[in-house]
Amino acid sequence: MVKNTKERIIYAIINLSLILIIASLTLFIYFVLKNDKEEIFNEYENNVNTIFSTLEAQTNNIVTETLTENKETLVIPVEEIPIYNNEEYDFTKINNNRYYYNQLDDTAKSIYDSIEKNLNNMKSGNYQIKLPNTVSDVLKNGSGEEVLQQSFQSAWDALSLDRTDIFFIDISKITLRIKKTTYINRTSYSLIIIPEDENGYLEDGIENKDMVEQMLNKTKNSRDEIINSISGDTYTKVLQIHDWIIENLEYSSDFQNANVYNIYGALIEKNAVCEGYAESFKYMLDELGIPCILVKGTATNSEGVTENHEWNYVKLEEKWYAVDVTWDDPISKGLGYITNKEKHRYFLQGAETMNKKHIPKGKITEAGQEFVYPELEASEYKR
Repeated sequence: MVKNTKERIIYAIINLSLILIIASLTLFIYFVLKNDKEEIFNEYENNVNTIFSTLEAQTNNIVTETLTENKETLVIPVEEIPIYNNEEYDFTKINNNRYYYNQLDDTAKSIYDSIEKNLNNMKSGNYQIKLPNTVSDVLKNGSGEEVLQQSFQSAWDALSLDRTDIFFIDISKITLRIKKTTYINRTSYSLIIIPEDENGYLEDGIENKDMVEQMLNKTKNSRDEIINSISGDTYTKVLQIHDWIIENLEYSSDFQNANVYNIYGALIEKNAVCEGYAESFKYMLDELGIPCILVKGTATNSEGVTENHEWNYVKLEEKWYAVDVTWDDPISKGLGYITNKEKHRYFLQGAETMNKKHIPKGKITEAGQEFVYPELEASEYKR
């Protein structure tokens, strides 16, 4: 009996000890897991807060512009200025007859296409354009560098003649970087269009992308307002645009102002030289779908002075005629009131009149190719 009682006590002590040990282990595991869980959660929460704080700071203080196709970026602080409207000026929605593009070789066309496709990106003034391998392959030939130089210049010449809305780009501030890589017996080339220096390639006086956007939108809105105010057949619309220009523009003598050479100076500032007159005329006819091109060359004025000049050719009823809006403006010639006939002396003229004092020049730049102009009708347009 005594033995049984002692055994029960021993068993009870052992069982109690086991229960205490199990309970202790359970509590130990619980607190360890709880502490680890809190530590993991706290670390996760801290990381998330850090990420959101970084993103918020970047959004408030910087603007990023993609530079290359491998996602490298340049961070550029910009000064906030009011934008004319919220709509982004889209180069793909602007009519362009591509008259000069159609005269380029395949290499120059590929360069032209690459630039035109990236015009929206080029508003930043420092965007870099990687040219396709089909262009760089030209360098594998013996005279490759010479061919590439002409194609590159010809592409820019054609683009500047076809598109009047790239006035914000200063072509003289752009260069082509050629990277040559040789591995064993194999050589490859990489071509990138880049700014000549860290100042970028925007025209002088244009500070940033927002300013480019503002200028382009103002110009487009002015053009649309003018177009919406005219009516009639094709001839009448061409006449009304011609007359609007000579009645609203003033020929400028401020040759230091870059805008007198472009559509912004003509349509917004109402001050321009022959380039501004001719380019605004083309800009509006392009939107109407009326074939119109820029013509560069020389012209001899009434005083016998020959100087560089720019005017237009317009296609009506499948025939080409010349228009010199600048010379039809009495202010540009220093005259007062003139008759209606004198205001249209150089409106839709044929070769018999235009070729007396206007000499087209197909080679726009020394390094570029020579372009061919349409053949004018002999006499002026008759309704």
